[in-house]
Amino acid sequence: MKKIIKYVLISIGAIIILIASQFFIIRKLDRNFEESQEIGLKTTNQKPFKLPSTFLDGARFMVKLPLPSQDTLLAYCDTGGGISMLMPSVKDHPEIAPMVKKGLVKGLMPIDYVLLPNLLGNKEFPQPTTTPNFILRKPFSMVKEPYLVIPSLNEALQQKIDKMPRLDAFLGQGFFMGNAWTFDYPKQEVWVNTPIKSADSIKPNVLPLGFKKNSHGVAVYGHPSMSIEIDGAKIDVLFDTGASFVLSDKGKEYFNTEKNTLAGSFIAASIFDQWRTDHPDWKYYPESDGNQGIIEVPSVKVAGYEVGPVQFSRRPDRVWSEMMAQSMDKVVKGAIGGSLLKHFKIKIDYNSELVQFQKHNDSTLVEKL
Repeated sequence: MKKIIKYVLISIGAIIILIASQFFIIRKLDRNFEESQEIGLKTTNQKPFKLPSTFLDGARFMVKLPLPSQDTLLAYCDTGGGISMLMPSVKDHPEIAPMVKKGLVKGLMPIDYVLLPNLLGNKEFPQPTTTPNFILRKPFSMVKEPYLVIPSLNEALQQKIDKMPRLDAFLGQGFFMGNAWTFDYPKQEVWVNTPIKSADSIKPNVLPLGFKKNSHGVAVYGHPSMSIEIDGAKIDVLFDTGASFVLSDKGKEYFNTEKNTLAGSFIAASIFDQWRTDHPDWKYYPESDGNQGIIEVPSVKVAGYEVGPVQFSRRPDRVWSEMMAQSMDKVVKGAIGGSLLKHFKIKIDYNSELVQFQKHNDSTLVEKL
C-alpha cells in the first residue's frame, strides 16, 4: 500500500511539474509575441468596402458576417471591447459546427474556436488581429490565422445575450486594429479601407489617437485614447463604439423606452460626482444604468465641434486607473460611445493613429470617402 501511495504521489508531482513547465513556457512565448514587430500590421491597397450593417437606436451598430451559404450572423461592434467571439448559440449552426476546433489559452485553458477565413463567404471582409492578452495555441504553436473563439455559456454571458435583440457574434478591439474605418452614424453606414492622410493631422476636426505600444513602438492593444472637453476641462477618454447603458426599470421609465439597453458614454465617478456638485441643474437619472446613475451633460466639445446633450453613466475610478490602464497608453477618465458619436460621420485610422469627426451639414469639413 505504501508503494502504491508513493507512486501515486510521484505521478501527481510529475503532472504538476509538467503543467507548471507548460504554463511558464507559454507565458514566455506570449511575452515574446507582445514584443514582436508584427502585431496588428495590415497593409492594404484595397478600395473602400462597405460592410453590410444594422444600427441600434441610431447610435450603435452590428455588422453582418456573410457565411458561404449567403446566410448572415449579426456581430456587435465594440472598439472598446476585448476578444472577438462567436456566441455559443451558433456553435451548432450547420455551416459552423464542422469548422469548430480546439485550442488552448495560457497553455492550460481549452476553448473552441473557428478560423474566420473558413467562416466568411466574402474574402473582402476584414478580419481580427490577435492581441497579447488572448493568444490561442495548439498546444505551443500560435494560431496565426484570424479566428473567433467560442466561449462557454455562463450566467454572465447569458445575461448579456438576453439584453440584445439578437447577438450571434461580438467583434472587439482586435477586429479594428490595423485598418482604417468610417462609421457614418447619420447615414447608418460602416466602411473599411478609408485611411486618413498624415497631412490631414493639422485639420481642426482631426485628433491624434493613443495606443499602448511595446518597445518597438508597435501598438499591442487596440483601445484608442483621445480627448474631449467638458465644462472647460480636457478629459482623456476611450473611443468606445459599444458603450451601452443596461437600463433598470427606473431607467426605462426615465427614458420612456421598453429597450433593455441604450447607447451611452461613461465617466469616472470622481468627475461624475464633481459635475453633480458644480451643476445641480444638469439632468440626473439615479440608478438608471443598473445601480449606477446617468447624468446629462448639456455640451461636449470634440474636434472643433460642440454637441449635446450627451448622457454619461458613472463608473468607479478603478475601472480606468486599474482595469483599462492595462490595455491603454494612459489612464483615461471615461469612454465616449454612441450618445456622443451618433452626431458624426467618423473616420478612425489605426495605422496613422488619427480620428476625424465630420458633420454632414458642415460643407467645409465633409469629404468623400
